[in-house]
Amino acid sequence: MKVLDDEKDKLLEHEYDGIRELDNHMPVWWLWLFYFTIAFGIGYALYYEVFEWGPDQHEEYEMEMAAAAEKYKFNEQQSAEEASFTWTYSEQAEVIEKGKEIFMGMNNLCFTCHGSAGEGLVGPNLTDDKWLHGCSAEEVATSITEGFPDKGMVAYGSGAPMPNEDVNALISYIGSLKGTNPPNAKAVDETRAKPCSIQ
Repeated sequence: MKVLDDEKDKLLEHEYDGIRELDNHMPVWWLWLFYFTIAFGIGYALYYEVFEWGPDQHEEYEMEMAAAAEKYKFNEQQSAEEASFTWTYSEQAEVIEKGKEIFMGMNNLCFTCHGSAGEGLVGPNLTDDKWLHGCSAEEVATSITEGFPDKGMVAYGSGAPMPNEDVNALISYIGSLKGTNPPNAKAVDETRAKPCSIQ
């Protein structure tokens, strides 16, 4: 029995309760992992505790608070700009075409829920005269910029903010879809929708 012969070479001298222990070494990969954790621990202590190159928890907290303050300052500024922006349905062909590019673009994914012709898929039909959340330029802007997360629509269609001019172009394109009667249009939800006339 070659295996037993090999094990005999590994037997240690001491014995307990008739049980003898084999002198099996740890696997090499385990030893290297152990050495790595020791080296990492020493490096971590030197970086953060001895030389103080890295920020401690108090400094990290201050950095995160400053980043949050900058972020919310930007959001407040953006909200103020939106509040003072005049939303309108433009009839200029280049504005509507730009809105179509946004609607059909992969960055905002409007067409994936509303259909490539606005006929409505998961989302509502944008071509009929009964809308769920109003159809004034301001109401459509609010629908786009705030979304309806509980219904599966995130702000801006993808969560990535757009300049007001781009949102207004998108509004203008959506307005141009009204009354186009595309094939396979989604039926109106009479229990929720209300008559809407774009001015």
